[in-house]
Amino acid sequence: MTIESMKKTKFSKPTYMQWRQAAEQALKGKPFEDEMKTLTTEGVLLEPLYTKEMLESLGAFLPVQVQAIRNGKQKPGWLVAQEVEADSAADFLVEAKEAVARGNEMIVYTSSKKLEWQDHELKELADLISNHPIYFKLEKEDRGILRVFDWIESGHSEKVQGVIFSEEPVNAPVNIRTERIDLLPVHNSGGTIIHELGVALSMLAETMKEVDFAEKAERLWVRFAVDTHFFQEIAKLRAFRVLWTAFSSAYGQVAPAVPIFTETSVRSYSKLDPYVNLLRAGNATFSAVLGGTDAHTVLPHNFLTNSDPVSRRIARNVQLVIKEEAHVSHTLDAAAGSYFIETLTKEYVDAAWKYFLEIEEAGGYSEAMKSGWLTDDIQAKWLERETDIATRKASLIGTNIYANPKEPVKDAEIEYSHLEYATAKRLATPFEKLRAQAKERLLKTAVLHAGPLKDVKRQSDFVAGFLAVGGIEPLISPELASSADINSFMAEHDIDYAVLCGTKEKLADLIPGLSSEAAIDVAGKYPAEQLFEWNRFGIQDSIHSGKPITDKLEQILSLGKKAF
Repeated sequence: MTIESMKKTKFSKPTYMQWRQAAEQALKGKPFEDEMKTLTTEGVLLEPLYTKEMLESLGAFLPVQVQAIRNGKQKPGWLVAQEVEADSAADFLVEAKEAVARGNEMIVYTSSKKLEWQDHELKELADLISNHPIYFKLEKEDRGILRVFDWIESGHSEKVQGVIFSEEPVNAPVNIRTERIDLLPVHNSGGTIIHELGVALSMLAETMKEVDFAEKAERLWVRFAVDTHFFQEIAKLRAFRVLWTAFSSAYGQVAPAVPIFTETSVRSYSKLDPYVNLLRAGNATFSAVLGGTDAHTVLPHNFLTNSDPVSRRIARNVQLVIKEEAHVSHTLDAAAGSYFIETLTKEYVDAAWKYFLEIEEAGGYSEAMKSGWLTDDIQAKWLERETDIATRKASLIGTNIYANPKEPVKDAEIEYSHLEYATAKRLATPFEKLRAQAKERLLKTAVLHAGPLKDVKRQSDFVAGFLAVGGIEPLISPELASSADINSFMAEHDIDYAVLCGTKEKLADLIPGLSSEAAIDVAGKYPAEQLFEWNRFGIQDSIHSGKPITDKLEQILSLGKKAF
């Protein structure tokens, strides 16, 4: 074929049905719906492929959706809002200025330690916040920093912008937003995206009762946690802006822009292999940015065991790298037009509005919480997530899969000032408890190779990885050709627990000759009748994919002796 003929070559455009037929052939009889479509925890069905026709099916709603998102965002980019840690007011000023010089774009103050502010320090802080927006998160007993507004030069109060997080009423300059719709409690208690969006609307409905809508909206800001489900989290933030527009129209109002503040979720953070938290933070941050956040905070990778200056610098740099390298700060809505994200945004809008109406039927947000209805509904979805993690249907790298049993586990707890995170439900918690339990037990384990390595390696690696999640490092045996060899190996190494790897035929031949007092499992999925028959020879259970890993590892660890 010549270059000229290649230039004239045209390729036919395959249809969705042609692609589906090819996929069904590749599945070799497995159901397309089960294998290729994914049902999320929220009950939204994700397609394996999104097409222009699917997007066009949104009809007249699509331009309304896009316009609502653009009106809500108003300008491209976002503010880097990283926390600053300090032991005194003087130290805070030094650290805040250093952070701003290195890329921070907000003056972020948290009541990590109650600081005593002198007048000259407040004057210096007043000069700082006149040029940089603020994000103050205040405890009830730590409100001395609010005196800074008394030091703002006359006529310059309108220059001070930002938000204040406070349980108590706050008097602040006109451009400081003090009324928050906070979805972190819903997220940290295990809520899904639909829970967060539905509750946001219900909280707004309560907030707007018997007040001037426009005046109240001017003081509002919203806070979301962003998890690692990349496309879904993008759609979540976009869906909120659409829902806010619909909510405002119900009051006969044109929706004013309400800033969205986001931060990385601790739900997927783990004390185990904490550097993986950096990947989770990067993933979540990119989602928040593409979803249209107005200000974002990255929690340091070692946040669960107390951060340090280096980890806080790295957390800040996560945002700076995205801002400088991805160029998404130059676009208003980078996800606009994506077949997948636009469709998912619409599905979240519909599901969240429906859930909002359910909450209202239950009496509204406060009543639904008081009755326990909302809490129970959130808990039910959380249990689904826990089951997915326990069976490794969902992965937490370094925690429930690809774990390093030699890695030291820090026991430090989150500081008092971050109690809202200390009480958050995290997927890694059961695995952290297992690792702690493993340190308190003396347990000798082994993986027994009942055949040549080429025949058992896949099983052996799976079992070793399974046990590593619980902090267990098994002894790997050489090839053991007979029952006598297995019995001898177990006795020589004083094994408490072992997993036998081999073909079904080989195991059926060897198991009747076992005579060890140790607990022995087999690798692979076997019928209950077969395991019952083997039980008289010492076989307790089987290890296989889909096995509830936390329950099984607790059983195994209980076989060990307490370490003194």
